[in-house]
Amino acid sequence: MNFKVMVVLFVLMAAAPVYAQKIAVVDMKKVWESSKEIEVEKKKMEAMLQKSQNALKAKENELIQLQERAKKEAPMATEEAKRAMAEEYQRKMLELQQMYQEKQKDLQDKDVKAQADFVEKVKKIAMKIAIQKGYELVLAKEQVLYSDDKFDITKLVVAEVNK
Repeated sequence: MNFKVMVVLFVLMAAAPVYAQKIAVVDMKKVWESSKEIEVEKKKMEAMLQKSQNALKAKENELIQLQERAKKEAPMATEEAKRAMAEEYQRKMLELQQMYQEKQKDLQDKDVKAQADFVEKVKKIAMKIAIQKGYELVLAKEQVLYSDDKFDITKLVVAEVNK
């Protein structure tokens, strides 16, 4: 019985090269870092972040001014006026917190969408190159334990991404 198993294994091993696939890998990190499109997107994100920080700083300054006004007016104010100032301060603080959360969510959403769009673009480009070059399978290099450099099509993908 062992002899039959050995014969079957030998036949399968001999036939394996006939069915070998042409495989390529793409270093997604390198594509990301080399992309002109991503550089532009980073600058847009930085500008958006700066704009958000400026808006938050303005709201924060409103709170500081309100606090200072309350300190000055507190000794002479009635209980009702003090309560109104405290309520206004709480309302403005809540507005600041909501604004911060909204700005943070907007930035995160934009970043996630930009990344997803870019990955989708790279997939399409890799597929196009694979078809042109006759590759049957393209893998992310980060997910491969080892590959010879001859299978790496990262430079082709970067060139196409930056067109």
